[in-house]
Amino acid sequence: MKQPRRIRALSLLVVLSGACFAAGAGGQAGPPQGQAAPGPAVAAPQGLPKVCVDVQTSDDLTKQFADRLGQAIAASGALSLASAADSCSLQLHVPGNLLRFQTAGGVMVSTAVIVTSSSGHYLSTSITACQASNLEPCAIRAVAAAKLAMLVTNDGT
Repeated sequence: MKQPRRIRALSLLVVLSGACFAAGAGGQAGPPQGQAAPGPAVAAPQGLPKVCVDVQTSDDLTKQFADRLGQAIAASGALSLASAADSCSLQLHVPGNLLRFQTAGGVMVSTAVIVTSSSGHYLSTSITACQASNLEPCAIRAVAAAKLAMLVTNDGT
């Protein structure tokens, strides 16, 4: 009897957290076209989980995506970008080079971000596509996956 009740409670938590992520992602305005978003120079509030971004590539577009990912983490309000001296609560791995493909609307990019715990245990993945000229939506989706992973790890499951 208690198992279905717990499943319903967890389902409700997932639905509510998804709505919160969607509201947070939709409400964030990016910088005007042609201007860079403010970097992590803004001090993050104390106590936020630290996130490390692991990118090992020589591909310029992948490096740009990693920069957008760092900006999305800093702007999230729920996570902070770890410095080199910090220990990480989560790690976001951006593997290899981004897959590019031509569409009628222009060049699209397929992104993959793997979310792991500080000990390297797999937690989540964000796989999405966005325009090569606008990588921010893909970065915001990856941060949403990281937020959800933090909720799951904090819940102890």
